[in-house]
Amino acid sequence: MTIRPLSEFSEFESCVELQREAWGAADIDLIPVRMLLTDNRIGGLVLGAFDNERMVGFLNAMPGIRDRMPYWYSHMLAIAKAYWNSGIGSQLKLAQRDAALQRGLRLIEWTFDPLESKNAFLNVAKLGVIIRRYYVNLYGATTSQLQQGLESDRVIAEWWIDQPRVHAESGDVRRIYIPSDLQVLKKQSLKSAQDVQLRVRDQFLKNLQDDYFVAGFERKEEWSEYLFIPGASRVYQAD
Repeated sequence: MTIRPLSEFSEFESCVELQREAWGAADIDLIPVRMLLTDNRIGGLVLGAFDNERMVGFLNAMPGIRDRMPYWYSHMLAIAKAYWNSGIGSQLKLAQRDAALQRGLRLIEWTFDPLESKNAFLNVAKLGVIIRRYYVNLYGATTSQLQQGLESDRVIAEWWIDQPRVHAESGDVRRIYIPSDLQVLKKQSLKSAQDVQLRVRDQFLKNLQDDYFVAGFERKEEWSEYLFIPGASRVYQAD
């Protein structure tokens, strides 16, 4: 597998096709070619993962400013279905981290569905992001097949790439349980999945209000769990 920056128009067209395959979304919810071109031009980055000559994954990032500090907002990551669970997402994110460090950036952020256990495991357990922001129905109704039947709640992954990761040690740790596979639960009972979303939403918002933040994630056979520790307002302060 080769990871490299993308620059050709035809490569960006392949990124659009990968989005259709991975997310099952209508064109209105896809990042168009012109936006990917713009990302490159204004200081962002578009990376592709290639199996020989075939592009099987990509991610993009755009520059942002928070508290007077420049950072990257990583907007989209899509992997061809035949390559799901093969570690390509991790490889793309690590390559993105290396590129960000070379440009002097400290922080990369992105959103993800807090009910998707595989994404949470990659982001929190493997990459070491923290979570201290939760948005209810952030994108409104979407056409993504993976989102059907639920509101588009999202958490913000904060990846402080120049700092040691924070660990949820024993002691004052709060836990929130989610299904091990949201899509399977939805097929069994959409009402159950909707009830889980409401419960997780309330618990997330309560913990964040109490100044707790996500610093760990444990994946189990039937249920997985977020680990919250105190000190959200004190960890990883921008200079």
